[in-house]
Amino acid sequence: MTKDLIMGRKIPVIEIFNSISGEGISAGTIVTFVRVAGCNLRCSFCDTRYSYEGTYNIEEMLPEQILEKVAEYKCKDIICTGGEPLETGMEKRYLPLFLASYGYNVRIETNGSCELYSEEELRSFGIDNVLRNVYYTIDVKCPGSEMSKFDLIEKNVHFLKKEDEIKFVIAGEEDFEYSIEKIKAFKDIFRSNEITLNFSPVFGSIEPAELVELLKLHNSFFAEHELRVRLSLQIHKFIWNPQKRGV
Repeated sequence: MTKDLIMGRKIPVIEIFNSISGEGISAGTIVTFVRVAGCNLRCSFCDTRYSYEGTYNIEEMLPEQILEKVAEYKCKDIICTGGEPLETGMEKRYLPLFLASYGYNVRIETNGSCELYSEEELRSFGIDNVLRNVYYTIDVKCPGSEMSKFDLIEKNVHFLKKEDEIKFVIAGEEDFEYSIEKIKAFKDIFRSNEITLNFSPVFGSIEPAELVELLKLHNSFFAEHELRVRLSLQIHKFIWNPQKRGV
């Protein structure tokens, strides 16, 4: 797929809106969200089921229409989320590259079950892998999600750089221990590439304070291996009703 080829092809969009980023590296900053429809996973605690269950209006939009809508907010930072933006074989996979080719800084929130962009895919939109303005927030699925078998971190980890981040969504102690084992397996890459490792509690399943205590127990390990570990709360759920959309 190239920039010229994607133009004229419709992409299923749930919503486009401007707000603060609720979590991760960009938390608290003003961004424009582009939420695409459809997901290849069915996580047990998913909080955006409306993106794939057909309970929310889906608008089929051309990439150039999406670009026009995004431009209205006059914000250079975009988060492409879903659903799953990187599903292979679909036009929506190339929307982040299309937007980035117009100078936007695009962060992709992916469930971790899809391959990241190859250098060839990046080049087809005029984007250099080393200097790319496309960033990844990759979810490493823990057992509580019931989707951990689809995780591709072993392959995707080699494409990450400093501005990218990993997210472990924690529903309980089993998920936490699972995430620690994953970190141990890739600690050298996480350290050398300065990857941020976010621990995010499942809203309503585990108290943030409990997760903090678990992190404290392992802080010596994090420090020894110079890992960038942080607690990541979904701050938008503290500002607005957790069920509110478009915020």
